[in-house]
Amino acid sequence: MTMFNQGIIAAADKVALDAQQDFFNIAGNGAVVVSAVAGAGKSHFVTDTVQKCRKLGIRVAVAAPTNEQVFSLVRSIADNDPGQVVYIHATDIVPPAWVQLPNVRIVSPAHQASGEAVLVGTIHKLASAIHPRNGSIPALGHFDALIIDESFQATSASYFAAAGIAPRHLCVGDSGQILPFSTVEAGRQWKGLAEDPLQTAVGVLRMNHPSTPLHRFPITRRLDGRGALIARNFYPVDHLFEAAVADGVRAMTLGQATSVSARDIALDKALALGAQAGWAYLEQPAVQTLMLDPDTGRLITDLIARLLHRTCQLTCERHLSGTPLVPERVAVIVSHNDQKGMVRGMLNQVGLPGVVVNTANKLQGLEFDVVVFWHPLAGLDEPDSFHLEAGRLCVMCTRHRHACFVVGRRGDRELVEGLPPATPAFPGAGSDEDDVLRGWEVHRGVFSALTPHLVPVP
Repeated sequence: MTMFNQGIIAAADKVALDAQQDFFNIAGNGAVVVSAVAGAGKSHFVTDTVQKCRKLGIRVAVAAPTNEQVFSLVRSIADNDPGQVVYIHATDIVPPAWVQLPNVRIVSPAHQASGEAVLVGTIHKLASAIHPRNGSIPALGHFDALIIDESFQATSASYFAAAGIAPRHLCVGDSGQILPFSTVEAGRQWKGLAEDPLQTAVGVLRMNHPSTPLHRFPITRRLDGRGALIARNFYPVDHLFEAAVADGVRAMTLGQATSVSARDIALDKALALGAQAGWAYLEQPAVQTLMLDPDTGRLITDLIARLLHRTCQLTCERHLSGTPLVPERVAVIVSHNDQKGMVRGMLNQVGLPGVVVNTANKLQGLEFDVVVFWHPLAGLDEPDSFHLEAGRLCVMCTRHRHACFVVGRRGDRELVEGLPPATPAFPGAGSDEDDVLRGWEVHRGVFSALTPHLVPVP
């Protein structure tokens, strides 16, 4: 059996080399954007680019929006590059123990790293280090290059603040995932402006510099062909991509189980469908519920308990002889912390503390074998901008390697049928795509794609 689609892998390698060549050939001030879908290999690309910067004598600062993303960057770079990596952090941040690797130097205050070749920190930390508020504190100094990971999740305001650290920039990210979060209310005075501080970093860069090179990875290494079919709903139609893993390489085998009730029969049908097609959409009766719906939490718990009870075996390119599915490789994704707390408690009660439960915001960037997610629109009386956000649904649909189970209610699809809601229009060259309308269309597309995988649950 052919394990990989070598043509897609070769095409992705070429995109990576072309993007790096554009980046290294920047004369003066300039930037390059690299857009990747879920599981395309962004971390490897960033790490490889940092290694090449070091070999070329290019002093590079690497940044990301959140501390968790920066921790991941530090570990990835340090694990794959024997040279020293310097991590700067805010005084109120305690780095995890695994960040303290032999070739990682943790620095605070930041100016003590002014002579280092490779520096990693959050975008906000880099900005405050190059523009210290206290005039008696030395500035961090300038670098030859700035690499921003997860740049589609960074606001243009944070990008403006850190951009001065280096003349050449490489902005890498996933355009389909969760939009930048801000505690500032988006004001009308900014909408439509080319320098809107709440736009994405990539959006404002390309708006003001339309000739900026854009490279798109044509590959997903996490999803197989079954997962990629639904993932395409989250990306522009001209961002073409395929799965690196060939069809049929990944298999999920379920042990025997006896179904003794209508609910057991529905659960087993959903598990069988997920194992075969990679997707199952469990649809409960149509009832408007509160955000904290115990029936949905119980269904998620019952589904996972039955899955693990059936001694599931996974075969893939990493485990040719098969490996058992363990609780730690199963994740439940929700929209709210209250939902997280309820499902966590239910799973603990049935002896499954190892199953990961968290919000989409926290699980963005992570990977599991099996995912069960609480559909954002489940049981709502009407959709709103938070639950319609396309990026949240994208994270939920793209964390799995083998199977994804969606739990919702009959009637959820009707929330995005008919005419979309009226939303304010803000004329101007800097106006971003309307998030509510995009979410509306994305949810419609995903519901349509999930229809063949529908399993009614009594």
